Amino acid sequence: MRNRAGTDKENLIILNKKIGSGIFDRPPPARIRRILPKMQPCKFPRLHDAWSILMRLLQIIIPLISLASSLAENAPLDAWLKRQASITSIDSEFTQERTLPSLKTPIRTPGRLSFSKPDKIRWQLGSPVETLAIADGRFLTLIEIAAKSARQTDVNSPQAARFSLLSGKAFQSTDAFYQTFELIESRVNSGIHQYTLKAKDRRIRSQIPWIFLDIDPAKNELRALELELQDRSRLRTVFHHPRFNGKLDDSLFRPDLTGYSMR
Repeated sequence: MRNRAGTDKENLIILNKKIGSGIFDRPPPARIRRILPKMQPCKFPRLHDAWSILMRLLQIIIPLISLASSLAENAPLDAWLKRQASITSIDSEFTQERTLPSLKTPIRTPGRLSFSKPDKIRWQLGSPVETLAIADGRFLTLIEIAAKSARQTDVNSPQAARFSLLSGKAFQSTDAFYQTFELIESRVNSGIHQYTLKAKDRRIRSQIPWIFLDIDPAKNELRALELELQDRSRLRTVFHHPRFNGKLDDSLFRPDLTGYSMR
């Protein structure tokens, strides 16, 4: 008749094979070693086998707990992304803060954002207006009012990304978002969920290395959009009093360039 210790050992071998070949041969992660007491080799075989199984199960359970925590932190982002399907237009005031390495205090400028699905967007900066950036789905037109000059670029070009980012397909669904961006970090500050993103497209990253979103879960709204540009300057746009799904005049997205020089 087999003794009990021999049967337990055989069961442990079977458990190893079922969960995955070689998974238990590796030492436990450092974070597990830190939280578990240092144990001396056990003189009792059955207790030692039970302890080994516990250690190995923790290698599986702790990452699952971390994953569940991550999913909970991303819930406000996913809820906001799902809401985008029901939004046809946005009209919002904003304050833009530009931070430069050479400046001690940021430059603050008021503005207005207008967006109409599927692909029309207007950034109006200054009061009175100093700069306009208008996208019509094909081109982005950047207009300098005082200089009476304008230039156009393809709306999908990396140079246009900082203006056309919000009107792109990446923010139209959860799947499109995660196909476009890598979520690097998330944190909560005074009830606002802040997300650090990196574009997967290298051309976009060459112009905008980092993207930051502030989402208010109570209102299910984007509180702020911040971009870090290639020169390490930052543009932080804080939105105020957004209005959703109102009718926007088409003339907002058709700039009158009479008297302007095109560059």
